[in-house]
Amino acid sequence: MYAPPSFRVQDQAELRAMIARLRFATLAVNGPEGPVAAHLPLIIEPGRQDALVGHVARANPIVPLLRQRPAALACFVGPHAYVTPSWYASKREHAKVVPTWNYVAVQARGRIEPVAEPEALRAIVAALTDALEAARPEPWAVDDAPADFIAGMLKGIFGFRLVIAGLEGSAKLSQNRPEADRAGVAEGLAGSPLETDRTIAALMREERR
Repeated sequence: MYAPPSFRVQDQAELRAMIARLRFATLAVNGPEGPVAAHLPLIIEPGRQDALVGHVARANPIVPLLRQRPAALACFVGPHAYVTPSWYASKREHAKVVPTWNYVAVQARGRIEPVAEPEALRAIVAALTDALEAARPEPWAVDDAPADFIAGMLKGIFGFRLVIAGLEGSAKLSQNRPEADRAGVAEGLAGSPLETDRTIAALMREERR
């Protein structure tokens, strides 16, 4: 990941917390004809800090590649926003400014381990469900569905873990700009009709504290 020092996130606990917030990833592996990707939720495996877990439909064309235990890259991309130079105070001073894009992202590299044993696969599904339902007032749990129904559904998915060899992150929030420029960007994004823009504005203001 290209992440200049101003934006780089190196704290491993913070990177794992970012993954827990972002949750949805693009998983990419190399195939005979080039890269193949799948888009899916991934979480840090409960009880350990060095692996992500998830599953895809068995019909997904990435499955034959995952069975081969390949090296893989999981990319989590969070809120992002276009930044117009019109928000910069320095535009009014010297006009030597250009547009950019603010964003939050994490990359996890590692090797795939298939998870085929039914109880282990069910544990992955239950862990994903619990993580994604946690904030709901009445969380749904795997045990809420009939056991034979869940057993049938498990036959249609392929589970895996990605054993993490490295985590990298970037939180590009205009840290390289003068304070007046950063304040202008935060104000501009906060007034946007786009929710992602407003989220970036909130992150920028939190970063400045």
